[in-house]
Amino acid sequence: MENLAPSRLLKTRQGTIVIGIAAAVLAGILLLVYLSHYRSSVTGSSEPMTVLVAKRLIPKGTSGESIAAKNLFVVTTIPKGQLKVNAISDPAVLRGTFTADAIYPRQQLTTAEFTAASVGALASQVSGVWRAVALPALDAAHGLSPLVQAGDRVDVYGQLGGTIGLVLPNVLVLATPTEATPGSTAPVSGTYILRVPTGKAPKFAYMGQNGTFWLVLRPGHGAVPTQPGFVTASNTFLTQGAR
Repeated sequence: MENLAPSRLLKTRQGTIVIGIAAAVLAGILLLVYLSHYRSSVTGSSEPMTVLVAKRLIPKGTSGESIAAKNLFVVTTIPKGQLKVNAISDPAVLRGTFTADAIYPRQQLTTAEFTAASVGALASQVSGVWRAVALPALDAAHGLSPLVQAGDRVDVYGQLGGTIGLVLPNVLVLATPTEATPGSTAPVSGTYILRVPTGKAPKFAYMGQNGTFWLVLRPGHGAVPTQPGFVTASNTFLTQGAR
């Protein structure tokens, strides 16, 4: 029995071979276990998962209902390993929410980008230099109703007497006659509410009291700057050679 002790075994050629074989077998077992776990992790991370991805820029304050109605997302599948935390796979989750920040094209929609609707959400849209102003009731032609919705951006034109001009370009629509402010559970206002800089608010008030507004819908992205100018009876029609 003494000859079988580990110290004795290491001193013989046969003992060295036995220990080497045992070590190789143990290493093989450990390798198989590692490969099994590795294959499982790779298979799990490549498993296809469903997620909602933004098709274009979604401005801050856009309601979940508006995102769904305008088809601003696409339902796609990606490997599980590329899925963001709390990614949204069911469009029903968007109901009763609005975006807490802008969401960019090809960005996964997650619950972190949305907040629950609440009364008084309009005040959160007009912090700092921004103010909310309501326009007088506009008919379908002047307001592009119901095509213009909360979260859209419009160029606002005004008519005083026989002159039409640009009042303010790229204005955010906070509410429409048929849609409440994104994120608000307050009743629909029945008119258009726009976000304007505080310095422009008096112009909107004067135009609303003495003139007529026209809303021109801007593209969702890639819009070129709107050029200011005035149109009267003398320059309405295109003259020969003019561009």
